[in-house]
Amino acid sequence: MNCRKSETRRTGEPAPGGRGVVLIALLAAAAAAHAQQPPPAALQAPTGAPRSYSFDAAQERLAATSSGMTAARAGVDASRSSADAVSGLNLPIVSVDAQYFRYQKTIEISLAAGRNLVEQAINGFLASSPIGQAVAPIVSGPVNNALGQIPDSVSGTITDNIWRPTLTMLWPLYTGGMSTATQDAAQAQTRQAEAELTAYSDTLGLQLVATYFGQQLAAQVVATSRQNLDRFQVHYDNALKMERQGVLAKAQRLQMEVARNAAERQLLRAQNEYETAQAVLTRLLQESGAVQPLTPLFAQSQPLEPVQGFIDSGRASSPTLARLAALRDVSRSGVKAAQSLALPKVYGFGSYNFNSKNAVLPDPDWIVGVGLHYTLFSNVDRKSAEGAARAREQQAGAAMDQACNDIETLIIRSHQGVETSRRQFMLLNTNIVAANENVRVHTLGFREGQANATEVIDAQVALSVANTQRAAAAYEYDLALAQLLAASGRMNEFAQHVARADQRMSAP
Repeated sequence: MNCRKSETRRTGEPAPGGRGVVLIALLAAAAAAHAQQPPPAALQAPTGAPRSYSFDAAQERLAATSSGMTAARAGVDASRSSADAVSGLNLPIVSVDAQYFRYQKTIEISLAAGRNLVEQAINGFLASSPIGQAVAPIVSGPVNNALGQIPDSVSGTITDNIWRPTLTMLWPLYTGGMSTATQDAAQAQTRQAEAELTAYSDTLGLQLVATYFGQQLAAQVVATSRQNLDRFQVHYDNALKMERQGVLAKAQRLQMEVARNAAERQLLRAQNEYETAQAVLTRLLQESGAVQPLTPLFAQSQPLEPVQGFIDSGRASSPTLARLAALRDVSRSGVKAAQSLALPKVYGFGSYNFNSKNAVLPDPDWIVGVGLHYTLFSNVDRKSAEGAARAREQQAGAAMDQACNDIETLIIRSHQGVETSRRQFMLLNTNIVAANENVRVHTLGFREGQANATEVIDAQVALSVANTQRAAAAYEYDLALAQLLAASGRMNEFAQHVARADQRMSAP
C-alpha cells in the first residue's frame, strides 16, 4: 500500500481516563459478544462447570467457534474460486452439439443455359465440318425437336431425417482488454476478501482482549473491594470496642460504620460487574459454563519501540489499507473493461460435422476461420461507462489516502495511550507501597488515640483507589497495546507481548 509519508508528531493528548475507559471497554466487549450470537432474553451468569483458558487458548477457541470467521473464510474461498473460474478466458471454447431433425427442401434447377450450350455446340459442329454439312438437313430437325422438349427448369422436393453431431470451437483472440481486466478484477477481489478476513480476525482479537482482560479487571476490583470491606470491618470492630471502653466518641464509631457499609455496597456492585463480565466472556467463547481466565493483566516496565516503526508497519501491513488497495485495483480493472467496449473483438472459429455423409446439402463437412466483431452503435453509452469507472477509481484512491492518514493518527494515539498507561502503572506501584504504610500508621494512631476515624477512612479509601487504579492502568495498557498492534497490522504479535511482560497483576 502506498501512503503519502508524513512527519511523525507526538501528541500531547493523553489516553482516556481510567474508570471511563474501563466502563466503555466493558460495554464494548458486551456489545461485541452480543453480536456473535442471537440476542437472548436476558444476559445471565453461566451455570455450568467453569473452564480455564489462557489467552492463547481463548484466541483459538474464538477463531474456531466464531460464525463471523466462518463467513469470512467462506468469502475468501468464494473469491478464490471466482478467480480460478475466469483464469482461462483467453483459451478457446470447445463444445459438442448433437441434433436430430427432419427437414424438407424444395430444389429448382435451371436447364435453359445447358440446353443452349448443347444447341450451340451441335450447330457449330454441323456447320464446321463437311460431314456435318452433309447430314445437317437430316439431323437438324430431329435435334432441334429433341432440345425443344427440354424445359427451362426442373424442380423437386427432398424430405429426409438427419442426425447431425458437430464439434464447435470459438477462440477469443483479441477482446480489447476485457479478458485481462476481468481476470485482474477477480484477483483483486480475492485480495480484498483476504484483507477482510484479516481485519475481522483483528477485530475479534480486540473484542477478546476487551472481554478477557475485562473479566480479569473485574476480578481485581472484586478482590480489592473485598479486602477493603475486610479492613473496614476490622476498623469498625476496633471502634466498637473503643467506644465501649469509653475512649472513642460515638460519632467516630458511626463514621466507621458508615464507611464499612459503603465498602459492603461497593463489594456487591463489584461482584455484579464481575458476573456480567464473566457472562460476556462466556458468551463470546460460546461456552456452556463459566470461563476462568488464566493470563493476568500485564504491563511492561520499558517503553515500546518508537512510534515510527508502527507507522511503517501500518503502511505496509494494515488489513484496512490492503482492502482499500484491492478496491482501487478493482476500480482500475473497471476502467480497462469500460475502454474495451469501444474496441473491436477478433476471434477464431471452427466446426466439424461427424456425420458429413448424411448432411444437409448446404452444410460443409468442416469449417475454420477468423472473425471480427465491432459494435457500431450500442444502447450503453460507452463514454459515460468509462467516465463512471474513472470516478470510482478516483473515489477508491481518495478513500485510501484518507485511511492512511486516519490509521497513522490512530497509531500515534494508541502508542501514546500505551506509554501513558505504562507510566501510570509504574507510578501506582510506588504509590501503593506508600498507601499501605499510610494505612498502617493511621490504624496504629487510631488505636492509640493519635488519629481520628476520618484519617483512617481516608487512608483506607486511598489504598483501595490506588489498587483499583493500578488494575485499570494495566487493563488500559493491554487494550491500548491491542489497538496499536491491530492498527499497524501486527495483531499476531500480541501473544509475544504477553509472554515478554515483566509486570503482571497477581491473581486475586
